[in-house]
Amino acid sequence: MRLKDKIAIVTGGGQGIGRATARIFAREGAKVAIASRIEAKLKQVKREIEAEGGQVLALPTDVSSAEQVKRLVEATQERFGGLDVLVNNAGIGLRKPLDEVEREDYDRVMGTNLRGMYQGCHFAVPLLKARGGGSIVNVSSVHGVDRSPLNMVYAATKGGIIGCTRALAAELAPSRIRVNTISPGAIWLEMYEENILKQVKAEAQAEFLKRFGEGMKDSHKYFQPLEMVGMPDDIAWCAVFLAADESRFVTGQNIVVDGGLTTYLSPFAPPGSREKLEKASEPMRAWMETHKVPAGKYGARSGLVAAATRKGGLRQLIWREAKAN
Repeated sequence: MRLKDKIAIVTGGGQGIGRATARIFAREGAKVAIASRIEAKLKQVKREIEAEGGQVLALPTDVSSAEQVKRLVEATQERFGGLDVLVNNAGIGLRKPLDEVEREDYDRVMGTNLRGMYQGCHFAVPLLKARGGGSIVNVSSVHGVDRSPLNMVYAATKGGIIGCTRALAAELAPSRIRVNTISPGAIWLEMYEENILKQVKAEAQAEFLKRFGEGMKDSHKYFQPLEMVGMPDDIAWCAVFLAADESRFVTGQNIVVDGGLTTYLSPFAPPGSREKLEKASEPMRAWMETHKVPAGKYGARSGLVAAATRKGGLRQLIWREAKAN
């Protein structure tokens, strides 16, 4: 086991990349504290880890709150006796034109993505120092290193995470604390399926899943040179490497896990992939057109129904509605 007897905190541990990281950490022998604002999902991940024999502490936490992050770190120390690894994974997205971004939007994204990372490090570092060292893994995004329209605030937080990582790596090296970043590319998350499913009438959802459940992921094959679907486990295994002693000489790095996405100059799909996506998603678009929810059913979301069913719209729906990392 690569993480045997290590103690780890994983924020955003209720779903997606955080869920995958917590589960794989536990399988690799770590005692894991998971944090999320969504208590129901947190409890589900806790049950999954315990069912596999893992040790886990689940604590509802809003990482934008200093008091709640402090409580999370203290509870981890009380339950497990210390801390070896911190994974700052919690994050939220925002995709709006600059002139539509309100101060509340800015504060909300900055509070979770950037202040949340700072607060995790602030309260965790004393415990890592007390253990004689450790590892901090910050989850950023390809949007922190490459351009993307309508993403200014989100990109600022993710770029900030990369900059903070390098600064902290230099500051904490004398204490044998390594600090690195993972920048995921197009990763398929369960929330994508949930958001697409909301655009289909309730009585037709079961049939939709039967017909297109696996096909929904196909769109993610064509974002990058490697024509495969990036999954949360792909990020989690990179986090295992950075948490384990085998990466003892790695610090201050930003590891991009994107199937080659950032090798393209264009922020959109690579050459030829658009045609492949259109062909793969045509049957689903046609079916959704006849089973979509009535216009206005979900208020502002009704526009996304049209986006999903028009040509080229499914990809935009995924990016606009379900951006997470």
